[in-house]
Amino acid sequence: MHVKKDKPGFIGNRLQHALWREAFALVDEGICDAQTVDFVARNTLGLKLGTLGPLENADYVGLDMTLAIHQHVFPALSLANQPFPILTQAVAEGRLGAKTGTGLLSWAPGDREKVAQRLNKYVMEQVKNRTSRPKIDEGPKGIA
Repeated sequence: MHVKKDKPGFIGNRLQHALWREAFALVDEGICDAQTVDFVARNTLGLKLGTLGPLENADYVGLDMTLAIHQHVFPALSLANQPFPILTQAVAEGRLGAKTGTGLLSWAPGDREKVAQRLNKYVMEQVKNRTSRPKIDEGPKGIA
């Protein structure tokens, strides 16, 4: 990959944490719970991302549609530039997630290992099937 500027977080982490910022905002604002955020992410946009990147998706649906959605949705998105209270409070209380048994979710003994197995199995299946997917240098060519 050709990265033209050095920025904190690199590309993948920046994309991931932008998604996480909105996920934390949804829970912190009481819009839904953590399980709902994860379910929606896994079963909607998560299904597409393995084969259709966000900018390719915008071109695919049409930039006019993308603009209309942005004009409607962007004002409602979080502009937080600091961690959310739900996160800072959980850490302050020692609720660190899987390693302590509770965080935003409850973790029974062995749950972390089950998630690791599920993740590893999924990733390996995706890698195995990658021969039928576009390579990094294939697909539409950008202008940027």
